[in-house]
Amino acid sequence: MKTNVFTFGPIVAAILAPAHSAIAQTGGISSATQNKSQGQVIATFYYSNSDKGWDRNGRSIDIADYQKVELYLLAEYRATDDLTLIATPSFRNVSVEDGDDTRGLGYTELGARYDLAAGEGWTVAAQGTVRIPGSTRQDNLAQVGNTNMEYDARLRGTYGFAVGLESAFIDVQTSYRFRAGDPPNEFHGDVTVGYRPVSDLLLMAQSFNTISDGRGAGIFDRYRYHNVQLSAVKDVGNGVSIQAGWLGTVAGENALRERGFFGGLWVRF
Repeated sequence: MKTNVFTFGPIVAAILAPAHSAIAQTGGISSATQNKSQGQVIATFYYSNSDKGWDRNGRSIDIADYQKVELYLLAEYRATDDLTLIATPSFRNVSVEDGDDTRGLGYTELGARYDLAAGEGWTVAAQGTVRIPGSTRQDNLAQVGNTNMEYDARLRGTYGFAVGLESAFIDVQTSYRFRAGDPPNEFHGDVTVGYRPVSDLLLMAQSFNTISDGRGAGIFDRYRYHNVQLSAVKDVGNGVSIQAGWLGTVAGENALRERGFFGGLWVRF
């Protein structure tokens, strides 16, 4: 028996704001680990399931079963010492209990990151991206995803340091996302901590936090959600690594409580 407390509006808000950001997830790792490659391509596959959600008071409740499969392809190219170009197309398949499956292109992000200042082991950068929707459908938005343009303005600080004979880094990002149409704008705060216990293995703990800037129009209520990802990245060849990890939503309001896993292939050149 599914509760009716988690209404259609919050479900739409939760799904339209993706739980994972490929750029936030991987941006800065190269510089933090002293990788001197000029570019990188990272393909990441996500699977997540949610049979519970968070209501407007932050309580866990039963909802219609929801499954999502996503594929992100992050491409970064260092055009100059300070300027990095970014492109991130995505594909998604969404299935909601008693609803139709929807599949197709998700958002494609295009933009650039510029290093504002740097010192011994640290970098401060500004990043701007345009998020282009892959679908123009206006029906069944809860499954298709947002169909309007979005614009993300981000500030990031990265610091790499030694831990004994090994290396580690912390990457902190904050952004404001402007969203066209009815959904509210969003505040984002992301933190990544990485540690290399050996030279060919990177362990990462990541926190992704999204808070709506109040309510949107129409059915869009306010929402927030806080996701955690734990993963390991193993170097398997010259410039090639594989990644595997777990993801979950640890708290939220008017949001899905997702659980899942992901894997990735990293190629640096």
